[in-house]
Amino acid sequence: MQEEIHHQPLELQIAAIRAAEPAIDGAAILLKADALLAGERRSLAIAIMSDLAPLVAVTLLAKAAEAGSVPGEANAPPIPPALKCLGIGVVAAQDPSRLRLHMQFDNGLMLPAEISTEAARALVRGLESELKT
Repeated sequence: MQEEIHHQPLELQIAAIRAAEPAIDGAAILLKADALLAGERRSLAIAIMSDLAPLVAVTLLAKAAEAGSVPGEANAPPIPPALKCLGIGVVAAQDPSRLRLHMQFDNGLMLPAEISTEAARALVRGLESELKT
C-alpha cells in the first residue's frame, strides 16, 4: 500500500518582473522576477509556455479586478481591467494569411500578437463603427 504524501501549497508573491524575453525555440516566454517566498525576497526564473501566455494574462487581469474597484455603468457588471497601451502597429507575419500586431506600452515593452487576415478585416470594421459613434 502506497502512503499518500500531502504538501502544503507554496505561496509565492511576485514583487517585480525584471525582464521578459522569448525562449530561443519560441515555445515559452522567460520571466526574470523578484518574488517573496515564505517572507524572503528571492530571484526566480519563470517559463510560461507561449500557448498559455494569454490565459496567464487574463488570470492576472482578473486578480487585479478582485483587488481593486473597477468602474462600470450604474447597475451594470463591472468592466474587467484592460491593458493600456500607447499604440498598436501592424506588420506582415511570416504566414501570409496572418497579420502581426505590435502593442507598445509606456514602459517600453512591446507585446506581439498575430491574427488572421479575416480577423483583421473584422477589427477594421469594428474600429470604423466604434469611431463613428
